[in-house]
Amino acid sequence: MRRVKPTVGLAAVPGRRRAALDLAQKLEREGFTGISCPSPGDGLALCQALALVTHEVALGTSIAHIYTRHALEFAQGAAIAHEVSGGRFRFGIGVGHGPAHERLGIRPGTPLEDIRRFVPELRSYDRQVGWLPPITLATLRRKMVALAGEIAQGAVWANAARSHVPASLAHLPAPARTGDAFFVGDMVPTCIDDDRAAAAAAR
Repeated sequence: MRRVKPTVGLAAVPGRRRAALDLAQKLEREGFTGISCPSPGDGLALCQALALVTHEVALGTSIAHIYTRHALEFAQGAAIAHEVSGGRFRFGIGVGHGPAHERLGIRPGTPLEDIRRFVPELRSYDRQVGWLPPITLATLRRKMVALAGEIAQGAVWANAARSHVPASLAHLPAPARTGDAFFVGDMVPTCIDDDRAAAAAAR
């Protein structure tokens, strides 16, 4: 049975950004499925850089925080990453959480309504910015899962229990559950190391 290597999370850590690009090239050579960049360190900017130093591996944000930029700014950045990568980029978005909102001085509205407004607004700039990537929604609860099936091309969970995944997926329309066009992912903290014991002991 052929084993498929997972997507790897990669952050742009200050002082180690060049090393992140080198690591991305290594991950591509070793056959990992994709590289997913979180919002700390500007995941979208990192994806733009990765598009220039990789050739085949899938790229995406996981996730970009929609309240931190205007939709036009995100559309421009996402279009650059998608075009330069040759269509390998997927734009993962979400609404963040309370502590992040407080730290940034953000007063969000209702998450479902905000995402429902943001996605078509972002897409409305396509004539201005060019080719836009598929969109993936950060999902936890059933209403956001259902919304992903309605307006996006993917859904990603954070630390979702495998036992609960079938119940979550049930809120997607059948084509999204069974087809290849709709992306389904789960972010799980994992340590990758040739030394299995050292990886297992990592905190």
